[in-house]
Amino acid sequence: MRFSRACWALVLVFLVGGSGMGCQAPTPPTEAPNTYNQLVQQALAEAEARPDTAFFWLSNTSNVEARSFMLDLGLDYLRYDRPADILCVWTGEGLWPARGYVTAPVSNRVPADSVGILCNIEGTCSVEQVSERWCRFRCE
Repeated sequence: MRFSRACWALVLVFLVGGSGMGCQAPTPPTEAPNTYNQLVQQALAEAEARPDTAFFWLSNTSNVEARSFMLDLGLDYLRYDRPADILCVWTGEGLWPARGYVTAPVSNRVPADSVGILCNIEGTCSVEQVSERWCRFRCE
């Protein structure tokens, strides 16, 4: 099977264009506070309803409402650890750095020095406060 130059050019455009999609940072909590609050409420309600102490959602596997919030915010993953009181939301990981936000929904005290461990993300993480409740992180 032979491809024309136009076909190869089209394939190249899709590969290059598609590779940039994973680099898109999620919407910050400061730009969509209500949506983030609703997502946190969904996670807290889920935590109350289940016997396990931590859970992980993908943007295509959580409940319908949470999935909608995650997609609207550009988030791929959500992890909540009830005993640690840490809720992490992020995109990336693997080929791209993990970039996202972390909050402590009950205590409002995020341990910035251990975000990677608490979010179960490998690599070295940098963390900065972006609002009273949220910190931004990047793990590489």
